[in-house]
Amino acid sequence: MESKKGFGKLMEQIIEGRGFYIVMALCAAVIGVSIWSLVREPADYLDEGSFDDTLSAVEVMPAATPEPTIFEAPEEPPVTEPTEEAAETAASTEPVWPVEGSVQRDYSMDHLAYDATMADWRTHDGLDIEAPLGTKVCAIKPGTVQSVYYDDAYGSTVIIDHGDGLVCTYAALEEIPTVIVGDTVNAGDVIGSVGDTAKCESGQSAHLHLSASVNGQSISPLDCLPKIG
Repeated sequence: MESKKGFGKLMEQIIEGRGFYIVMALCAAVIGVSIWSLVREPADYLDEGSFDDTLSAVEVMPAATPEPTIFEAPEEPPVTEPTEEAAETAASTEPVWPVEGSVQRDYSMDHLAYDATMADWRTHDGLDIEAPLGTKVCAIKPGTVQSVYYDDAYGSTVIIDHGDGLVCTYAALEEIPTVIVGDTVNAGDVIGSVGDTAKCESGQSAHLHLSASVNGQSISPLDCLPKIG
């Protein structure tokens, strides 16, 4: 009887001295069992072929092949014929002869030529184009009328600035030209008519005296006119 009491007392001492540790050990054991149950549980109801069945149920779709891009050549713009107005505008910029006629006296600034009026040999800064009195005189290129005046030697004169440094003098005209200072002209526009007002060339038959310069430097008017033949 005494031995049973002694054992019971011993257990009480053990529990009283180490009770805290025992409780902690029991809690750890419970947590471990719970985790093991959770990890182990899927294996209990999944058989060996479950994963294979799941994968076989997924249909693998092949990747779509992109359609090739086809580049078409751009359409060429339709060819349109120039309008009559555009054709006339283009034609008005082409150089023309001021009158129709033969060259009576050529440009000769680099050599002396005989002057029938003065009866001597001298230079000639222009081109004398023979034409009957009253023949209409045209501007050789587009430009702006710079001067209209009467010259004591060359008579009734019109000076036109044709742009790009080119300035032409139309002389030996009838007394009253058909343009005034500031007028804009196109190639072929009438600026006056052939007269007999040039006293320094009165020994010649009726003609137009045409001279030209580029940036103030005298040149042969033939360099500005379309070639004949």
